[in-house]
Amino acid sequence: MMAQLLNSIGAMIVCSMCSVRFNGKGKDVPIAGIIGFCAAFMMGFFTGLYLRAFVSGLTYSILSEIFSRITKRPVAVYLPAVLVPFVPGKLTFYMMGEFVHGDRVAAMDRLAEIMGVCGMIALAILLTETAIKFWQTRIRKIPEEESNW
Repeated sequence: MMAQLLNSIGAMIVCSMCSVRFNGKGKDVPIAGIIGFCAAFMMGFFTGLYLRAFVSGLTYSILSEIFSRITKRPVAVYLPAVLVPFVPGKLTFYMMGEFVHGDRVAAMDRLAEIMGVCGMIALAILLTETAIKFWQTRIRKIPEEESNW
C-alpha cells in the first residue's frame, strides 16, 4: 500500500509538470496532478498490464470530464497532460533496444504489447466520451419529448 501511495504521488508530480509543459494555467496544474494521483492509485489495485491501462484510462478520462465541467474548461486542458505519463514509454525504450540488438521477434512481440496497452487506453477514453455524449443527448431530449405530449 505504501508503494502504491508513493507511485501515486510520483504520478501526481509528473502530471502536474506535464500540465505546465502543455501551458496549464493557475488551478489547471494542481487539478492535473490530482487526476494523475487518482489514476495511478486506482491502477495500483490491479495486476494485469492491459487491465491496469484500461482502469487508468477510464479513471483519468472520467475525472478530466468532471473537472472540465467544474472549471468550465475544455477537456483538452486536462486529458493530454494526464495521458502522457501513462503511455508505455518504458516498453517503447525496450522495443527500440531489441531492434538495435537485432532481436526482431522480441521487438515485434514488444510492439504488440505496446499497441495493446495504447489500445486499452484509447478504448477507455472512447467509452467515457461516448457515454457522456449519449447521456448529454438523452438529458436534452427528455424535456422535448415531454413537451410533445
